[in-house]
Amino acid sequence: MPSGRRALLSNFCALQRVLAMSLLLCLLATVLRAPFALCFLVNDISSSTPSFYAFGASMIDNGENKIAMPFRALSENVPYGSDFFSKSTGRWSNGRNLLDFMSAFSSFRAIIYLPYSASVVEGIGYSYLDPYLKSINGNFTNGVNFASSGSTARNSTAEGDDSAGLFCLLVQVDQFREYQASMILNAKGLHEQMRVKKKFADSIYFFETGSNDYSFNAFRTDDYNPTLEVNTTLTYMKRALEVLYGLGARTFVVMNVTPLGCAPSVLNSDVGNGTYDAYGCKADWQELVELHNQRLTSLLEHLRNEHADAEWVLFDAHSIFLDAYHNPSKYGVVYPFKACCGAGGRYNVNSSVLCGGSPMYVDGKYVQWTKCEDPTQYIIWDTLHPMEWFAYYIAEGFLNGTHLSPSFNILERVNAVKLSRTDYDFITSAG
Repeated sequence: MPSGRRALLSNFCALQRVLAMSLLLCLLATVLRAPFALCFLVNDISSSTPSFYAFGASMIDNGENKIAMPFRALSENVPYGSDFFSKSTGRWSNGRNLLDFMSAFSSFRAIIYLPYSASVVEGIGYSYLDPYLKSINGNFTNGVNFASSGSTARNSTAEGDDSAGLFCLLVQVDQFREYQASMILNAKGLHEQMRVKKKFADSIYFFETGSNDYSFNAFRTDDYNPTLEVNTTLTYMKRALEVLYGLGARTFVVMNVTPLGCAPSVLNSDVGNGTYDAYGCKADWQELVELHNQRLTSLLEHLRNEHADAEWVLFDAHSIFLDAYHNPSKYGVVYPFKACCGAGGRYNVNSSVLCGGSPMYVDGKYVQWTKCEDPTQYIIWDTLHPMEWFAYYIAEGFLNGTHLSPSFNILERVNAVKLSRTDYDFITSAG
């Protein structure tokens, strides 16, 4: 989305409308005795496992924007979702996305076009996380997905008829605050309130944010200052993390920014100084991302020192992407810098007709998107979002801890919390 269409304004008015509707639904539920999901009843969450709360943008959005402003995003159109769900779901993928593989029972074997078998690191074993706004048949048993496509870390929002960027990071955090308060308020008795609060303390808080702060704005003006922009983005990220810490969160996993300079959408644009690295990625964009990721690492180190009772973990998705871009044959990839779905050109990206967009005449030529025949030959699905099969590789780095710093085993953590909660419930009930 062009940066001119984005206003650096607080999105709290949109949040207030959402929360007002939530309260109205809860009031109706009370009067009519109807089970609306947005009332967040205590039995909506699992009592034995840590929940998983996700914040971020389109790489992990499972339909938040689709629910909030339907029929506006390209991800609601064919061919999005076609290789797994056989329909669009609001995910910016040909099937499942990164968060699906991280949270649900998923495996390579479920992707029928993959030409190999492997020892499978399956997900945590949860169901797919539903979007926060899903009020019909919503399932928040194992967590909530607050991610909103197009969102930024800073307080920017969309304008006009575009659903991108509806809920920036701090608004997502306020949505969580409302959700948490509702859960505690609905708890019956002191013991139940203590159980719910411990549940939130034991949970995992995952962040995929910051990328849009650069992809929407970087190098579009002569006075663009990378250092200033990185510092501003991280300031908002720090604020969001510390608000959640104040609300009792204690395990944070923050994903760094992927190599934007290698993404087909960036390579196809004329934004930047026109320099390229040895692999064909835009050098100035790569340097910007490196600066962000270095300072994110420093921020998390600062938070470890400031709040030593919490875990501040870096998820290095950047290096997974970069390895695939630099060594495509290692992954069986033939077109590392080309989108699977697009309307032609060197990188298969045409800004006039993007994947899922309506065909049109451009300079007298009829332009329409096409989808690649073999998804395994590509890293990127559309403009910068990973293919379903590559999203699994990224999730694997999270699940087995190889790309977490400090490293920990997420499955062991889930099992440990199960045991600790059993002991806790026994002690508190006995007392």
